[in-house]
Amino acid sequence: MVTSMEQLLTSKTSLIKSLLLKGWRERWTDVLWGINIKRVLPRGVSGDVYDLADCILEQALIAPTPNHLFLSYLNHCISSQMVSYGSVLASIAKYQDWSKPQCIHYLLEFLIKYKERISCHGNEEECILLSKSVVSVLSWIHLVLNQSLTKLQESKQQQTNLTQNQTNLQSLHTSDSTQFISIIEKCAEFLSFMSSSAFLKALLYVGKLEDSQTFNQFLQIQTEIESKLPMASNLLSNREPIDAIISFKQRVEWFDSSPAIVACKQLTTSIDFKSSKPTTYASLNTIIAFDAILNPASDIQVCVQQILMIAKFNDISLSDLYCEIIRSCLVGLVDASGSHEDPKHNSYLNSWAAFLFLKVPQLFAKLNSLKLSKSQFFNNNKSNDASNDLEIGLEKLLTYSPLLDLTDSKSNCDCLQCLLNELTKAELISSAKVEKIMAKRKSDTQTFRNLPRPDQQSAPQTGPLLILRAEPTVTSILKTLDSDYSKNQEALLGVLCHMQKSFELILCAAAATGKLQSFTTKLIEFNEFNKQATGESGKASQTRALLFDITFLILCTIAQHYGTDIITMNGETSNSFFATWCAHNMSEGGKYRCPDLLLSNCDPNKVDILLNQFTSTDSEFRTSLVKWHEVCMNGPQAIKEILLGWEYDSITTDNVKLILDNVKSKMCSLPVVISAWLCSYINILHHKERLKPVNMLKQFATPLATDNINLAANNNNNNNNNNTAVDAIGNNPDNGRGQPAPTAGSDQPNTYYKERSTLMANIIKKMSNDLHPQQISKSKTIPSSSSGLTVKTPLWELMESNFIAAHERSWLDLKTIYNMDTLLCVGGPQWFTDTLIKQVLKFEHLNDLNRAIDLVFGLFHMDIEQCALALITNILPNYLLNESKQEFLSEPKVSALIRLTIMTIYVALNEVQNVRKLQHKSRVGRKRHYCQEISQDLEPMDVDSTTTRTAKSMRTESDSELLENTPIYFERQTNDVDINNRLNEPIYKAIIDLLRLFTLIAADSTISQRTLVPIIFLEQLILCVKEGSYKILQLMPMNMIGCLIKTIPDSISMQFLLAVSDVQTVRSRKITARLLCQLAKAKTMS
Repeated sequence: MVTSMEQLLTSKTSLIKSLLLKGWRERWTDVLWGINIKRVLPRGVSGDVYDLADCILEQALIAPTPNHLFLSYLNHCISSQMVSYGSVLASIAKYQDWSKPQCIHYLLEFLIKYKERISCHGNEEECILLSKSVVSVLSWIHLVLNQSLTKLQESKQQQTNLTQNQTNLQSLHTSDSTQFISIIEKCAEFLSFMSSSAFLKALLYVGKLEDSQTFNQFLQIQTEIESKLPMASNLLSNREPIDAIISFKQRVEWFDSSPAIVACKQLTTSIDFKSSKPTTYASLNTIIAFDAILNPASDIQVCVQQILMIAKFNDISLSDLYCEIIRSCLVGLVDASGSHEDPKHNSYLNSWAAFLFLKVPQLFAKLNSLKLSKSQFFNNNKSNDASNDLEIGLEKLLTYSPLLDLTDSKSNCDCLQCLLNELTKAELISSAKVEKIMAKRKSDTQTFRNLPRPDQQSAPQTGPLLILRAEPTVTSILKTLDSDYSKNQEALLGVLCHMQKSFELILCAAAATGKLQSFTTKLIEFNEFNKQATGESGKASQTRALLFDITFLILCTIAQHYGTDIITMNGETSNSFFATWCAHNMSEGGKYRCPDLLLSNCDPNKVDILLNQFTSTDSEFRTSLVKWHEVCMNGPQAIKEILLGWEYDSITTDNVKLILDNVKSKMCSLPVVISAWLCSYINILHHKERLKPVNMLKQFATPLATDNINLAANNNNNNNNNNTAVDAIGNNPDNGRGQPAPTAGSDQPNTYYKERSTLMANIIKKMSNDLHPQQISKSKTIPSSSSGLTVKTPLWELMESNFIAAHERSWLDLKTIYNMDTLLCVGGPQWFTDTLIKQVLKFEHLNDLNRAIDLVFGLFHMDIEQCALALITNILPNYLLNESKQEFLSEPKVSALIRLTIMTIYVALNEVQNVRKLQHKSRVGRKRHYCQEISQDLEPMDVDSTTTRTAKSMRTESDSELLENTPIYFERQTNDVDINNRLNEPIYKAIIDLLRLFTLIAADSTISQRTLVPIIFLEQLILCVKEGSYKILQLMPMNMIGCLIKTIPDSISMQFLLAVSDVQTVRSRKITARLLCQLAKAKTMS
């Protein structure tokens, strides 16, 4: 079959050549030639198939001068569309007989004649041929230039060597020079036109990717020409051709910038452009506040990526970024300092201080490394010195003198000096620059001179200084915990119990420095080692019991304050007892476990033993050879039996109280384990049935009568003892080893009971408060539980009041942070996102709208993926398809809404990719997940042909149909595995559905408010994301652009079309070339 086709083509080509010779002999006119050639070509078949343009040019350029009769035939073929411009340009590029300058000169004139008519009305193959031909012609023109410059130089050299009596030869060389100069001028004229034609430049970009070999040849030839141009400037009287040749590379944007950058510049310089950059960066403040207060143990890299996204979307320079980060921390520190009436005042202050003085230097170090690695986020920074950017940022911070003065006053220390000291330790700024900044600070304010030096602070010391002193204590404790815990248990017990005096400070410092994970791992290892023993003495058994108890309590406290993920997602200890118990028993975010399932693994015999021990009046508590993990597993079942007996009046209330006091009098971890089960049990009971289980919970949370005074004194003196505790742990060479460990015959069998019972009571109170949040005063206390509301105000009213207040301030205070966290947890991502969008669309003025969008974007980071899914699957389609909401699709609201959508889904995509790299579903450091269940319509895409769906979740369209005509569909042919993994994420499916909806809107013949939404989406995508837009565009059906060209061609430029089109695969490049030709035709007709 192939052979017969080749024979047919050869015979037709031979017939065309014969027809050309006959036409030349008989001197046919171009019209007569057209009549005869149509008899040879089959109907509907282009002459390109039979190389018609090649045949004509081959005959026309045989002689030293071109044959104008044959060239008239070629003109007729072009005009009658028997040959395409692509085939003609390709035929011209093949001619390289440099010995015929007149023929070359005519070909250049031919190009200039048709330069404004170059187009293509055929299929994708002809369009991609045109783009490749543009590259070939460009390379050919530079070959002509190179040869002409060489010949011109040789001609001038020979002309100077001629004698006066060789006038004929001199005249001949002068004629040759004139001819070469004319060729150079023609080349320059075509290059000048090409560099000003957006259509040809766009075709050039597509062609250079399709035919990279020819383009590389062009670059090599261009380099040679640049070396010869200085000589040519002396030989040519007219400077304009040389300038046109030199400026060609500068005027063609694709040599230095990507299409997205070019399109972005074009959009921002247009007359109708209105900046969407907010005057303040509420999103940056929001992210920092969430990281400092809600997620203090999060991975520093997560915070860096979020901050970089905000910098990317708003074009924030590195120096401004430094300034805004520190300013946000100072605002948070002042806000936390004003919450004296709140019981958790010190906790808030410590969290902000830990973030500012311990985490910010790490954050800046990461940003500096990105700047030094020439990251795409900081391409707009001209400075190469990262420390210089930091110095500039700090100098900008000095303009906020009132804020600095207020922070110093509230903290009773020079916060800027403390921060600069930490930055110096991290080698981010030199001492000389620090002195320069502080000298300027001293000259700007008098408050600075009245503050004591950091090393001369008087008691009581506040959060900033205590955190700085707690950081080396963390390092010291970790070194102590690195010792062989099987041989040094008594010393370890002393350290762990003694650190309870400044426990919160130590945890804050460990979380901020990224050492909490290591600390947790070591504690789990201690707990795992001490859960059982094969043989031990009484002294060793008591030490082992106390170590198991204290490590269990510390780990529970960490899990409550920093999220269970820090325990359960640790690969090193995932199989340990505590990690398993934490994953199955501890409630989080209002989600409780099935109480019967928690007791399914209990051993009845061991439960009976525990019941006897709980009800025994003997004060001795057996510790030798006890497997404490089994005690923890069977303890809840024993208490359940007691609870059932109490409910059926088999046991009196006084006996129950004595039993519970007996349980909590020895091992404090047992009440915690039992309370965790009680919370799950209470959660499923009717309100009337909860009285006795709740009383049990309260009894466990109440200290023993003999310790009431001591515990109360300990709680009242916590603030005064913080500094002493830090000094004791950080400066004592024994690190707490001086306290005696428990012994078998000790008179105090409950050694360190005060420390352990304090932890126990706090843990159980937190469990009880999460189960039944207490009614709190609106003005005095900040709600810290996100799993429930304690006020009767409707959700939407809470959202409105908090949002309006935050919008006016452009930053979040502590109360708003916790309120927003609660609203997301109680209302869910769908309601949370929808309500925030409604709040945004209430604003009319552009500045207010931009600030609102910035604030909402920051709030979405509490659960960015779920907010993105809610936004693009329900909320935005509702505004697009609901006729009653068309008024919200007018400017500037629609652009603001689309901008928010793009920023949200782009960050969600990046987070999904980062999670996939980490090989687990939980973001590192995330405190909680509000929506872990994917709705049925957001089921991951079935891209693996080996898997099958159940009938319940069958779709009407296959995944291949959903992805059809998208760039990612073409890419699947070469990188199938990676793309399949990506498409398993619900966010990808949601984006595909949204883009398909945009395609339907673009194809709709009815003009309405929604008609411009697809083009606005693409414009905002380029403005916000620039080069990163391909992550979303790869999911867009490429026929959407074709629909937009038919509907609103005047709103689309060549640069913009190229920016939103994919050119990574051969198939997508063909489609892009055709779209460019369609747009050129549409603009000509409009």
